[in-house]
Amino acid sequence: MSQKGFAPIIILLIITVSALGAYFAYQSSKAKLSSVPSTPITTSKKLAPRSKAPGMATQIILTKTIDPKTGLATSPASTFSKKDPTIYSVVALNNPSLGTKVEYVRYLNGKFLDNRNATTTKASDKNIIFDWKLNKPGATRLSGVYKVKIYTNGVFEKEVNYTVE
Repeated sequence: MSQKGFAPIIILLIITVSALGAYFAYQSSKAKLSSVPSTPITTSKKLAPRSKAPGMATQIILTKTIDPKTGLATSPASTFSKKDPTIYSVVALNNPSLGTKVEYVRYLNGKFLDNRNATTTKASDKNIIFDWKLNKPGATRLSGVYKVKIYTNGVFEKEVNYTVE
């Protein structure tokens, strides 16, 4: 037989051996998968309780200025300019216990911007004030929609939006 006669036989032999190898590999992996014990799925009739907002943060007021004696907002606003030197967030508290941690997480146009926290030093604390200052002369804020989320002791309480134009 010539070399041309052996070529189709050799190709057919290679295809057959490859197909048998693939078949045995598949059967072997199938046996391994079926030997793995399955984890039983159990369902609970009662869902685990989730943290509920304790209602400690009663209000968030954004402002350009605050009264230094009372800590209250003197000019509440929801729109600020790029050049406003300070934006304050006054978080009104309802009977916080000593050591209550109040945190904000701030977003700009839906993207994380920053976060900070403060802890009450007296049970009589009625407000926690966060501020965002322009630190350099001539600095400006990024324009957009800002979202501030307030948490007490790690539990979400409230959120407020403001705009910088």
